[in-house]
Amino acid sequence: MSLSDWAVWSVVEHSAKQIGTEHFGAHDLCRTCAKLCRKAGGELEQIRLLLGHSSIQTTERYIGSEPEIAVAVNDSIAL
Repeated sequence: MSLSDWAVWSVVEHSAKQIGTEHFGAHDLCRTCAKLCRKAGGELEQIRLLLGHSSIQTTERYIGSEPEIAVAVNDSIAL
């Protein structure tokens, strides 16, 4: 058995109202998914593909990510 798009949306909308969130949309779900994937260690490129973005900048805006200078990628290169 599968749920239709509207059935899923109905559950999400009902849940949002229960926690007092009035303005809630599909993009909010996408942003939440993106942030959770990133927090779990997901690569930006993987998240970009998951969300179907053509631009990595769009994905970065969804996540609200800023480079973490304290953990620069080049610091892990063994020379």
